[in-house]
Amino acid sequence: MTESYVDAAVAARIAAARAKREREAVQRAELSEARQAGLEARKRAKSRRLYCATCARRQWRGTFYRCPLGCGAAVCRKYAHCGNTHLKQCDNRAEAS
Repeated sequence: MTESYVDAAVAARIAAARAKREREAVQRAELSEARQAGLEARKRAKSRRLYCATCARRQWRGTFYRCPLGCGAAVCRKYAHCGNTHLKQCDNRAEAS
């Protein structure tokens, strides 16, 4: 049996649909990789920012100190009450009896 025009047209449409699905899959994979890279960069940038452990104000270089009890949290220098209240929240503080 010979291949008719209709069979050839159907085969061409099937091949075009398959090629389109493959292109879309490649595009989705590229977008997913770019999204993951962007999310990781955002997470790294966020982790570099410092906030006061008590009042949650953004801290800049030279405007904070670290908790003296060793938990590593940043505490305001600007407000005296921040250092005092954080010491009560610190995991390394001695329990009050």
